[in-house]
Formats: sequence, structure tokens, C-alpha cells
Amino acid sequence: MAEGTATGRWEALRIHVRDFLAERIAQTEPDRKPFPHFVVSGLFPADVYEQMLDWLPDPDLYSPVDEYKYANTGGDSVRDKLGMTDEGLSRLPEERREFWTAIRNALSDPLVKRNVFRQLSEGLIHRYGVSKNAVADLPGFPKPELYREVSGYQIKPHPDTRKKVVTMQIALPRDESQVQLGTAFYRLSVKPAALLGNFRGFEKVKQVQFLPNSAYAFCVLNTVTKRSWHGRDMLPEGAGVRNSLLHLYYEDAAKANPDVVTKYYPNAALRTRAA
Repeated sequence: MAEGTATGRWEALRIHVRDFLAERIAQTEPDRKPFPHFVVSGLFPADVYEQMLDWLPDPDLYSPVDEYKYANTGGDSVRDKLGMTDEGLSRLPEERREFWTAIRNALSDPLVKRNVFRQLSEGLIHRYGVSKNAVADLPGFPKPELYREVSGYQIKPHPDTRKKVVTMQIALPRDESQVQLGTAFYRLSVKPAALLGNFRGFEKVKQVQFLPNSAYAFCVLNTVTKRSWHGRDMLPEGAGVRNSLLHLYYEDAAKANPDVVTKYYPNAALRTRAA
């Protein structure tokens, strides 16, 4: 359809955002310590990011992640999510549904995936034993989800399951007042401070700043010799809502978002249905 139609408008937005994301990620300098990762600022076009904040879904549309694991002393959930499947987004008003579908599809596009994997090549080479030229073509199927976390939420250092290839989290604050709420990267340590700290036996190596329109991504490493330890101290009282978009890449297409797999990774979708 022509760009003047509604469908054309959203497709134009998807392509614009996809190309912007791919370029910003390609321009980012990766870091290898304490494990291969990158941090990117200005990830989305500024006007698109502002629209994302203005059109965040109503909190009532989110569901608790794990009411037993993530609950405060009163039993209320401190970590909720909204899956960005067609079904998950279907309860949004039409224009907002189309907007978030375009954002989801841009983020899930293979062009973005290939650039993410290239920037994490050192970790992926370590994990899979492939050449640098083969990294971008490694299997990786996206699953983006919106998250809301509030005071009382914490998660101890963990490397992530090997079912995940890459973990990426996009910060969605309105301003810099939540800068201290970012995820931390750790390493094992027997230093006295580490043994007496909140997470015993872990030394915090890096705290990612929770800044507007920023993100981090790392290759999931969970081996005897190297692990991508990351976690989050308890969000303090008065922290407000920590809004983010968690964007994962799985080895198995069946664990990813079925709608984007069908749309952008059709061969994988066919294999999954045939299995």
C-alpha cells in the first residue's frame, strides 16, 4: 500500500525505526569486561522514544511474572510484564496497538539481530566456536516484552539460561532521575567486601546507568570458564516504576515471539511446526 494509507504509515515507521536501531547498534563500541557486552545510548529516534513513553500500556494490562518469587511483604507483585505478541497487544486502542506492533517488528527484524550479534561477536565465538564471519548468521529468535518493576524488586546475580543467546534490556525512563536503577554486572570474588555484601561471593564490576533511550546487551555465557553474571539490588522505596523493554534472543524459535518468527524467520517457523 501507499504510505498515505494507515498500513503504509506503520510500515514506514517500522522501516525508519529498524534502520535507525541497526545503525545505532553498529556504531556502538563493545566492551569485554566482565563479559562481552555493549551499552548504547540514543537507541530510538528521539520523537519515537517520546511516543513510546506517552503510549506505554495501562498497568492493568500487565501480568505478574512470578507472584511467589517477585512479591513484596504485602503479597503484591513487584514485577509485571506484557508480552508483545499479537494477542498481548490486541487489548490496546487501535492506534497504540499499531504503533507498538511497528516498534516490536522493527526491533525483531533480522537486520537488527545481525548487528546485535556482530557487536557481541567475541562472546558468541567463545560460546559456539565459530569464525567471526559466521556470528551474524547464528540462530537467534527474538522475544520482546514490556516490564514494570517497583520497590521491593531484586534479582540475585545469575548468568541466564543457555536457552537464551543474547539478553538486551532497553531502559524506558522519562528523565535521568532513575539513573541508579540499572542492572549490574558481577564476577565471583572471595574479597571480604564481596563475602559480606548483599549478594555474597559476588563483586559488582559495572552498574549500567538507567538512562532514557539507552540499552545494554550481552551474549549469554553459562559455562565452567565464563558466565555472564548480572543482577539487580532491591529497588528502594520511592524508586518509582522501572519501565523497560526486555528483548531476548533464543536458540529455539519455539521459545520466541511466534508472530515475529512467522513474519521474519519463516524457515524457522516451518521447522518448529514440523517438529
